[in-house]
Amino acid sequence: MRKLRELAPWEIERIQSRARELRSHNISYSKIKESIADEFNVSVSKATVLRWCNGTHNTFNKTKRVNLEPSPELAYIVGAYLGDASVSERNYQYRIRLKVIDRDFAQSFERALRTMGANPRTGFERNRGRANRWWVEVTNKELFMFLKGPKERLFEVAGAYPKEFLRGFFDSEGSAIVYPNRARVEASNYDLEILELCKELLERLGIHSKIYKTKRKGQTVVIRGKEYRYNSDLFTLRIYQQDSVYRYTVEVGFSIQRKQILLLQHFKLLKHDDTKSFENTTKSTP
Repeated sequence: MRKLRELAPWEIERIQSRARELRSHNISYSKIKESIADEFNVSVSKATVLRWCNGTHNTFNKTKRVNLEPSPELAYIVGAYLGDASVSERNYQYRIRLKVIDRDFAQSFERALRTMGANPRTGFERNRGRANRWWVEVTNKELFMFLKGPKERLFEVAGAYPKEFLRGFFDSEGSAIVYPNRARVEASNYDLEILELCKELLERLGIHSKIYKTKRKGQTVVIRGKEYRYNSDLFTLRIYQQDSVYRYTVEVGFSIQRKQILLLQHFKLLKHDDTKSFENTTKSTP
């Protein structure tokens, strides 16, 4: 039997609504308690049911609600979450966190959270052993439960707003690689299903891509002088046909301007003065 504190806010909202509906039919509080246990597999006290029905208690008075209806902002958050962002729970504190080297990426993530109704915190972390990083953090059970929920729901949001989802994912996992006469965009992930979704959404936008297995489970790699072994296969999605790279640049692009500038310059879509303007607005020294 589940407890209320284990549920997502939208589930509790449904249970509250059901309790009030039953009470409107003059069903006793004890019977409502039993019905909720049967219908939702949730243990709730008779006293809580009474307070709900009498309007003397609202579970959400102290809960910061966010808009989880499909939107461009939620799609961007989902894309970033399936890449670099992380979630954690400790002592019933439900945290979503992004830590990145690019200030403009952190700002895009923060703006999306605020538009959805969240109240994120931001900061800058200096680290001698690694690159300095910007971080964005929000404590919100509703968003946490959504991101940790069924992957199908995340994919539905991605499908509703493919450009924003792809931008969030490629901001997290993507690279822009430019040669004198060619350019490509790629993103790597251990979850093949996520890359297959990206490939499908890119195709909907007329962008051709291909998925490769670039590292095998058990293969070794040296990072900062230490040898590590891959625990899983690593896959890479590549956009390499030049008309598709161009379409990605203008249709999706990066929020991270140092990557976007490379592509814009390659396709001669950015003048020198525009480059200076971009650089001035994206300096990351705090």
